Amino acid sequence: MKKLYTAGDIIEAQLLNSLLKAQGISSLIKNEGLQSGVGELPFVETWPEVWIIEPKDWFSASCILESFKPLDTLEDWMCTHCLVANPGTFETCWSCRAQRMLDHDIRGGDL
Repeated sequence: MKKLYTAGDIIEAQLLNSLLKAQGISSLIKNEGLQSGVGELPFVETWPEVWIIEPKDWFSASCILESFKPLDTLEDWMCTHCLVANPGTFETCWSCRAQRMLDHDIRGGDL
């Protein structure tokens, strides 16, 4: 087994674990029940960890992790249609309702 990711909370760990399992990757969450121990245990010891069970799944899991980014860490973006700033958590522009264009969408996909 190899640790893939240390999550900020159990929900984040469960989301990543679900994405991995949906792709057929064997994974598990360690420290899942330790969140209630915060205050009595060092907080860094209670963070949930996502572990990959099979070494053969490491590359695929790493690719999934690369595309996985918690919503609260996404940067604000500028609408390419109306040039209005939007929070990183928005998928569509709050002003004109245009879909968010990601860098790879603008460049034309695979480069």
